[in-house]
Amino acid sequence: MKLAICDDEKRIQDIISDAVRDLSAGIEIECFSNAKGILEPDFDADILFLDIQMPGIDGMKAARMIREEGKKTVIVFVTAFEEQVFNAFEVEAFQYIVKPFAITHLKEVMKKAIEKAEEIKNIERTLKEKKGEDGSIRLITVKSGGTNRRVILSEIMYAEIYDRRILLHMRDRDNIEYYGRIWELEKISGKDFFRVHRAFLINMAYVKSYDSKIVRVGSDDIPVARGKYQDLIQAYLTYHTRRAGL
Repeated sequence: MKLAICDDEKRIQDIISDAVRDLSAGIEIECFSNAKGILEPDFDADILFLDIQMPGIDGMKAARMIREEGKKTVIVFVTAFEEQVFNAFEVEAFQYIVKPFAITHLKEVMKKAIEKAEEIKNIERTLKEKKGEDGSIRLITVKSGGTNRRVILSEIMYAEIYDRRILLHMRDRDNIEYYGRIWELEKISGKDFFRVHRAFLINMAYVKSYDSKIVRVGSDDIPVARGKYQDLIQAYLTYHTRRAGL
């Protein structure tokens, strides 16, 4: 686990560094007094405590640039002015702390940030998948209930997302829950899956029937999002054409 602190106040760097060491001696810490270092291509911290108000490139702009690079660093903003964090959602900031902050609050935020970073790292491990001869992904590994579980994609009937967690409904009726984003699962799941609704990803192999409002997957009814019906028809026909080898 790597943690970076970007703040132009050395005192703040030291306070956060000491709090990190109190929580976990195994975390690697790197400090920066301005945004230049965190914008280098090889910057790869799992967690970043980022001051918003800094000379040169401010923290909010630096965070946007980090996200534009596609990096999933857990960002915790540090600021003396709470109103500065109103745009934090635009850069998927995890949390913020306001100066001056209590050490107990800092450690609480840090614990949650570490947990979030560990979950993200687990998702990255999930993407180290095994592939079939046609290049489609067959297996993924997810962390569910504190245990790493190997999941065969073809046995997923459908996936739904709620409260930032994904629930996999399996063929054997077992439900597997893990932290993640449904668009990431959609990306790796392959051609047999279709995003019928923003909250549902279905496996076409288990579709029993459908109309413009509902698609039945196994014994469950899944809502069809407005504007998705024609795409659903095409996905269903394409799936069965492919299965028939036509």
